[in-house]
Amino acid sequence: NRTFKTRWLSGYDMDEVETFLTRVANTLEAVILENDTRQERVKNLEHELEEFRNKRRHLEDAIVSSQRVIDEMRDNAKKEAENLLKGAEMQADRWISEANMQVQEIKRELHQLEMYRKDYEFKFRTLLESHLEQLNTLVAKTKRETRDTPPPRPEPANRI
Repeated sequence: NRTFKTRWLSGYDMDEVETFLTRVANTLEAVILENDTRQERVKNLEHELEEFRNKRRHLEDAIVSSQRVIDEMRDNAKKEAENLLKGAEMQADRWISEANMQVQEIKRELHQLEMYRKDYEFKFRTLLESHLEQLNTLVAKTKRETRDTPPPRPEPANRI
């Protein structure tokens, strides 16, 4: 509240009122300017805040996307490892199966060779026994003939 000096007949002192109004106008102008500056600053800060919020949203989205990609890569790597392992196991099973088949084939061939050996041994023994029997018969016959036959006489030597 401001009180002005009054003049006797004319009312308030005009110079004092003018000075006061000028000060009020200057103060009001300063307040308006300061208010405008602050409003501009508030707008700038709100704009920056919105930019930060957008950046934060983008970063959060990027983090979520990155996590998704990481999860997918991990899942894919796990599936690939499982597939490689299954493939290796299947290959190992095939090799084992082939090896078992080869072992069975070798056993079959070995058995067949053993049968051939036994058959050959039997036939060879039979042949030897037959030859031995023939030889024994021939020896016995020769002994009989030499016993029954007189020894040969020596021939006289021709003298010239």
